[in-house]
Formats: sequence, C-alpha cells, structure tokens
Amino acid sequence: MTVRPALKPYRRPALRLRRVLHRLVDPVCSLPNRWRAARRLRDVPDGEIDAGVSVPYVSQFASPDLIHAYIHQQLHGRDDPNWQAFGAPDPETYTFWAHRACAVACVKMAIDAFGTSAPRTMWELVSEGLSLGGYRTHDAAGQFVDEGWFHPALVQLARRHGLCVESMGYASLLDVCAAVRDGWLVAAAVTPELGEHGPLRRYDGHFVLVYGFQWRAGRYTAFVLHNPSGRSRDLQANALISARRFGAAFAHRFIAFQKR
Repeated sequence: MTVRPALKPYRRPALRLRRVLHRLVDPVCSLPNRWRAARRLRDVPDGEIDAGVSVPYVSQFASPDLIHAYIHQQLHGRDDPNWQAFGAPDPETYTFWAHRACAVACVKMAIDAFGTSAPRTMWELVSEGLSLGGYRTHDAAGQFVDEGWFHPALVQLARRHGLCVESMGYASLLDVCAAVRDGWLVAAAVTPELGEHGPLRRYDGHFVLVYGFQWRAGRYTAFVLHNPSGRSRDLQANALISARRFGAAFAHRFIAFQKR
C-alpha cells in the first residue's frame, strides 16, 4: 500500500477562534428558526418522510469500500483500482481532491437526482468549482491553509447545473425536516466523525445529503442520508442516523437543492 504523506494546514488563530465561537453560539442563534419551523411542521404525520425523489449515492472516493483505508491508513489513490472513475488526470490529483470533495459530491447527488444537467464526473464538478474561486489551498505567502469550499461557489455551481438553491445559517434540525418535507435535498454541515460509530468531538468540516427523516408524536427520531465518506457500508448510502447523534454532529447550517 502506498502511504500518502500527511499535509497539515496552517490554521490562522482568528479562524480557530471563530470555529470555537460558532460551536457555542450557533445552537442559541438557531432557536428562533427552530420555533418558526415547529409551527410549519405541526401537521406532519407519523412515519418516514422524504423529499419525494430517488437520490443516487455518490461517494467522494472512487471506491466506497476503501474509504476507511483512505481516512485511517493514508491510502494513496494509485492503489485504488477505480481511481480513474473520479475523472482526475492522475492519482495524485485524485488523492488530494477526493479528500476535499464532500460538498461537491452532495451537489452531484442533487444534480443526478433531479436530472437537471448532463452527467458529470466528480473531477469535472470539482474543476468547475475551482474555476469559480471555490477553494483556497494556499495563502498569499504560499503557506498551505486548506480552508475548505467557499459557500458562494457551491451555490453558483449548483445553479449552473439547473438547481434551485437555498441556504440557511443558524438552522435547527426542524429546519432540516421542513426543507425535506417540502421537497428539498439538504446538504447539511456536520462533523466528519458522523461517518464513524465513535464519539463526536469535532465541529463542522463535512457535508452529508439528507433526503428523509423519521417522525413520531410530533418529533423527529432519525434522519436518512447519504454520507460521501462513511467509513462502513451502513454509514454510506441510505444511512439511518438517530436524531440524538445527528443533532450532536450538526453544525447548524445547510445548503438545500430543488429542481428549478
């Protein structure tokens, strides 16, 4: 197995502080939205509610069965027999961007579900997102910073491919439910640790696509989603996540997609 050298990005102190503050402030700021969403959901019947569209699963890695090795064993893409399915020109490019493509995978799943654009490879969508200024890997001094996808570029990418896009900060889990009930596919910001069965210690850093939820006696009890980097099969396509666990993983913001 080829080991991929670990790249440790520089985190600006202001960015680290902002993430700490978000973890403290976001749940409180989401309360008014929660109250409004609760009124919208008063008539939801018990059962499993979904967005009303079949959503194909898209992994951010070419081989879903190798995701655990990519995340925990530093697997390099050249050892993945399917790496070319991502569409990248070489294994190095694939390996770098596959680790950073969760949001793009969610956009692709929405495009494929609604059929709003001709099929694109993951690399085609990543490249298009980069052309929109969607990702910054290095700062002006050339230092590796790796700060993630910029929200406006993801919105523009989705709209270019025929999707109607709505986004929400300080969102509650009830807002996720309301969006799904109204036919939206919801790319929810969560901790990457949602892709495992262990403890949830981090905040933010990953996207999953929520397309359903379970509802009983006026409350959500579980969420149904596709996780582009679930480490095991049960946490990849059609993953059923308890409301308690999803709530602990949720970073109180999302981007939602619907057919225009």
